[in-house]
Amino acid sequence: MKGKANERPGADAGYRLLFAFHRRVVRDRGGAAIGELRVGRMQTMKALMAGFIFAACQLCFAAGDANIIVMSEWSKPVSLRDDQLHDEAIRGRLVILQGMEPAYGGPQITNGAMTFIELQNVTGANGGGIDVYFAVTNLHCELSDNAGKAIPPPTSVAWGGRGPFSPCWVNLPYNSTIRLFVNGGSLNPLMVYPSGEPWTRWSISGNGTNVYYLTGTLSISTHTNSSLPSDDYNATLIFPRTRIRGGEVETAR
Repeated sequence: MKGKANERPGADAGYRLLFAFHRRVVRDRGGAAIGELRVGRMQTMKALMAGFIFAACQLCFAAGDANIIVMSEWSKPVSLRDDQLHDEAIRGRLVILQGMEPAYGGPQITNGAMTFIELQNVTGANGGGIDVYFAVTNLHCELSDNAGKAIPPPTSVAWGGRGPFSPCWVNLPYNSTIRLFVNGGSLNPLMVYPSGEPWTRWSISGNGTNVYYLTGTLSISTHTNSSLPSDDYNATLIFPRTRIRGGEVETAR
């Protein structure tokens, strides 16, 4: 008995009760007990494993969200009609994430930021998806201060790197989302781009306290034929105003 003095009282009893709760008594047709079937262990282990998996998934989602620096609300959906006369509803949003693009070949750093556009197909009826023409130069953003005064467009800086990415067609299936890269930059100061041109950008200090608001538009289109008016296959996404505060840039992760 002395050897068990340091054990927590009731711990084993609670463990046994956990499994006893799932035991089933086997009876004959007259109701007399003739045996016992233990089924609790496997059921309990399945429940525990399900709990572990759920917790792990929640941690994965949290880890993914931890890299978000700026994310606008979704735009209102716009309608695109393709050359097959299929109508699709598309919406989008602006996203800035912490991280470096894969082409970066320098030393490991944590001061990188990447700008993306997310497009989502929210068509009410199940369709075959739609091809969307995406061009980073069709992105146009504006930055304003807390009083609503527009910040002047930034001047172009000396640049020896790549130019804007070439336009491309992307297929957006029904009920799906795609994330499209626009530009890379730094986290502090935070690089915010008025368009897809990498040599033109605003810089927001991570040590400042000024509040800014970012808005933007993106023109998109799809395949067409001569019978369709321009408004059917061209549309403009309007990204809602998004708050950016310099002093919160790093803590927003």
